[in-house]
Amino acid sequence: MSTGIYVNGSLSEGARSILAKYELHENPPDAAAASRCEVLMAWPTRAGRELLGRMKRLRMVQTLSAGVDGLDFGAVPDGVLVFSNAGAYTEPVAEHAWGLLLGVAKGLHARNQRTVPRLLKGGTLLVVGCGAIGSEIARLGRSFGMRTVGVSRSFRTPEAFDERHGVEDLGSVIGAADAVAIALPLTRSTAGLVGYDVLRKAKESVTVANIGRGGTVSEEGLIRWLRERPESRYATDVFWKRQGKETFDTDAWNLPNFCGTLHISGTPLGGTLEFPMAEAARNVRRFLETGSALNRVDVAEYGALRAGD
Repeated sequence: MSTGIYVNGSLSEGARSILAKYELHENPPDAAAASRCEVLMAWPTRAGRELLGRMKRLRMVQTLSAGVDGLDFGAVPDGVLVFSNAGAYTEPVAEHAWGLLLGVAKGLHARNQRTVPRLLKGGTLLVVGCGAIGSEIARLGRSFGMRTVGVSRSFRTPEAFDERHGVEDLGSVIGAADAVAIALPLTRSTAGLVGYDVLRKAKESVTVANIGRGGTVSEEGLIRWLRERPESRYATDVFWKRQGKETFDTDAWNLPNFCGTLHISGTPLGGTLEFPMAEAARNVRRFLETGSALNRVDVAEYGALRAGD
């Protein structure tokens, strides 16, 4: 039996050509096709319990998105490997992080009021979450002559950082940072990791940007901190979930030292999904040919997360 790949959606022409030698099932009208497939390619929220339950030969789940927290991990069979597509979004998301950092540092967030621009060049950049995206943020930071400090469980590109720390050190190193970029996935251990007790240890003049997941920052703690620290500035592209869905409705918008964009950082260059789909397809092919692939997810870290949480 040839290797089957079930795509809960449609692939680009480039992605199809990369996987041409395999049996592709895209948006298949025959749901029984899922039972014959070893690979599932999907946006996480479209990979539901019913579909996963039908895939008796499943070996690999490859998400088309960078984040995987929308996947119902409780429905993923034991032994199935899950891979993110984070590498496909590295450059646009890292650039967006710098757009947010520079924007609030220079006062672009101020609404009809004067504010004092800040110079980031030569300062200290703290990156929280040092995978592909966090490492690229750090690399770009060096072009501003910044000292780069990383806090992470692992480092995709260790050489991008002048200093490396474990997550447990976040509270002790944030005080030295002039700018903080949060590039964390949302997992059991990162949910609410950046709370009031961490933020209050930062400099009064700190600039913080979040391009990871909204839930890694405590909404209540953030709002309290911004109210108490009017000189501190926070910008985000990601927001908190209500009833399982990300919403952009938060009281933080009422604060003069908060600004945001509506989760657009991962928009592919040119506005198409050609590149991320091709990257996901290459990772699937790599797995099928070698047994290993990039951006493997620690399923245990997502064990308590369900689609809709």
